[in-house]
Amino acid sequence: MSLRSTAFVAFLCLAWATPAAFWSGTAAAEQTGTFKGSWIASGKRRLLDFAEDRQVFTFDLEGHVNLETNLGEVRDFWSRCVGLWDAETGGTTRCVWRDLEGNKVFSVLGGKVLEEAVQIEGELIGGTGPAEGIEGKFSFTWTSVFFDGDEQVLSGHTKDLAGSYRIP
Repeated sequence: MSLRSTAFVAFLCLAWATPAAFWSGTAAAEQTGTFKGSWIASGKRRLLDFAEDRQVFTFDLEGHVNLETNLGEVRDFWSRCVGLWDAETGGTTRCVWRDLEGNKVFSVLGGKVLEEAVQIEGELIGGTGPAEGIEGKFSFTWTSVFFDGDEQVLSGHTKDLAGSYRIP
């Protein structure tokens, strides 16, 4: 696997740390690959006083993504996601996955309600450093989602994060 491809996978860990040597900056030909892993995130939500019997809130989550490439390489990242969720229509979310060197991968999640057993689709839309220009798709299913009503805490966990990518 090329250095650019390896760098991308590190980003995907959805928010997490890698050694400096991982991000060697040499240009390479187009790279493609697949990944699988898990993601855990938690944070705060803010309820919006919206239409009667329709829950709407914004949220800000931080967490950890752990990914393994199709070649068996494992990487970890820190993630931050902000979004808007509507109990009737689903939500839209924007995420940044960051390594310890500050390199980032940007993703967009959307569509479905936030609850256990719901599959979420995501799109990789760009990055910085070795992941500049990255594109791809991924999906995962929430294995647990928890809302603490008093504290407005939201947390979620998934085990089946999987996808593919292309770095031009």
